[in-house]
Amino acid sequence: MNSVGEIWTWGANSHGQLGLDVTSEQIEKPTKVARETFDDIKHIACGGAHSLLLDSNGKLFSCGWNSKKQLGHKTEVYTFSRIWELSGINFINIACGWDFSCGVTDDNFLFVWGSNSHGQLGLPKHHFGDCIAPFRLQVNVCAISMGLRHTAMINSKGEVWTTGCGRHGQLGLGEDITSSDRFQRVPKLTKISHIACGQNHTVGWSSEEKALYVWGDNKHGQLLLSSQEYRKIFVPQKIDINIKKDVKKLLSGWTNVLLWLQDGSLLTWGRNNKAQLGTDAAFTGKIFNIKLPDNRSIEDVALGSEHTICLATDKTLWAWGWNEHANTGLPCTEEVIHCPTQVKLETNLKINFIFAGGATNFVITDNQKECN
Repeated sequence: MNSVGEIWTWGANSHGQLGLDVTSEQIEKPTKVARETFDDIKHIACGGAHSLLLDSNGKLFSCGWNSKKQLGHKTEVYTFSRIWELSGINFINIACGWDFSCGVTDDNFLFVWGSNSHGQLGLPKHHFGDCIAPFRLQVNVCAISMGLRHTAMINSKGEVWTTGCGRHGQLGLGEDITSSDRFQRVPKLTKISHIACGQNHTVGWSSEEKALYVWGDNKHGQLLLSSQEYRKIFVPQKIDINIKKDVKKLLSGWTNVLLWLQDGSLLTWGRNNKAQLGTDAAFTGKIFNIKLPDNRSIEDVALGSEHTICLATDKTLWAWGWNEHANTGLPCTEEVIHCPTQVKLETNLKINFIFAGGATNFVITDNQKECN
């Protein structure tokens, strides 16, 4: 996923996590980011108040909050700055938790850094402490996700391994293991193709089985089980949601989950107090099929903690959910955007890629081709 062009960003910016060389409570409309030091953009990951950028040459850059060394820098920086401690290493993937970060190398090793307060980096606390500079783990990683205080990864065998806080069951290791400071294999899970961490839950998808697996906090029905009967799930439960299509993306916000299917369908469920599900419906435990206006088809989708942005195939941009910090790019006079609403950029350049996390967003446009 390479892209040439401009970066536009908006949302919370309390620690300069938008890369605009300024700190502010929020950036209320899509604003262009100056870019000088990196090449084409492959991926942007967003944490609680920090951001990572991976360019097409495998180099890493970061900006924002640095209280736990989550930037890989010695101090906070407010523009995307090269993580020189990781120079000379070719990265292919990145992820952020609340105040911790990781990068996956081209030989599928994992580097972790930032907060290890709950063992979420997979490093023994008695030896490494709470704040970690970039450190390489001898693990095989094909996919990885980070939540509030836990991490889950998939290896080349399709096994799931987790580490960190498990008080709500989000590690999937059983009621007797409510924390871990090293990666442990989640029993009985094989052939998992997609993984996503929420605030205190984890969800996985098996493309081979066409099956959803869920574990962790279920207070808001984010695991599709009765929240009265199943408040916490400590071992993975297989949920039959009758999906026969391939899955393009499995994503999670703090307390909501989204499946983007090969046929273009967007299925979502979980908490809806901030219209995270793109509907006014107040109840939980039900799957909603989100539709863009005029039956537009979907090209990409990205989730923040409690908001969603979505790119249609006609290159229009849509958003819904929590809007307290102008997270959606729409006027912050409305704290909640209840249904998919179009977001305007002050450019006629075509949008290629979108990224979101926390209360922040990044959009990459194409310099070479204008919209019709």
